[in-house]
Amino acid sequence: MKKTLIVLLAICLFSVVGLTIVLLNSSNNALDVSDLNTSDKKEEVITPPKEPNPTNAEIIAKNLTIDNLTPKDVATFLDLDPDKEASSPDVLARQVSRLTTISGLLQAADDHSVTVAPLFNAPESFAIVPNSSIERNNEEESWQKLVKGDRIDLIALDGQIVKLVSSGLITSADISQTLSEAISISPATIDKLLKGDTTGVQTDAVNTLKNFLSSNYGIPEDTIDTLLSGDLNVSKETIEELILNRLVGALATPDSSDTAPTTES
Repeated sequence: MKKTLIVLLAICLFSVVGLTIVLLNSSNNALDVSDLNTSDKKEEVITPPKEPNPTNAEIIAKNLTIDNLTPKDVATFLDLDPDKEASSPDVLARQVSRLTTISGLLQAADDHSVTVAPLFNAPESFAIVPNSSIERNNEEESWQKLVKGDRIDLIALDGQIVKLVSSGLITSADISQTLSEAISISPATIDKLLKGDTTGVQTDAVNTLKNFLSSNYGIPEDTIDTLLSGDLNVSKETIEELILNRLVGALATPDSSDTAPTTES
């Protein structure tokens, strides 16, 4: 009897041990499968690459509704690289939306500001800052070349000039500068010759100017002699041709259109 009990106890003990081993193995296998499934799920999740922000030029172009102004103009004014990724697209878009335009006649200009008188509104002043772009008669110029009465189209941001486009009469200074660059004679000398003053001017300079006007513009020598004598009205039509058909009231009365940037009306 005792032997039978001992055998049964032994069988029970081995059964318990065997069952425990089976359960442990099953648990480990289940854990391994769970880990494998989790690993598989993680591998299946693909994060798309982050799209780069649009460039400064793209943001500006999208929000720019003003003619005569390019994204590059705005980027230059804001001291931004047009091709660089915009660091704050929303902020830049709001800046572009605040751009304003004004058209009128130039009343006054100095190194700090210009004053423009619109046709039906009171004159307004706008600040000149280092990044302001100024053009006069399609040429990049400094504010000193602006002339009272010029037609002004101005674009500003918060009262500061982004771009100013001016058009007006060609002055004697403009003519002198253009001819000076073409024939390497000082603007002062050319200015004297255009006013008919040959005092102290070398004959070579006079001949150089005459040859240039004759060969490049087909102006007869007798007309040039008349011009250099100071009688500008005689050859006004020819002079208009000389300056590419622009108005030349400044040459007809040389002192009447001199630049006066700081004169108030």
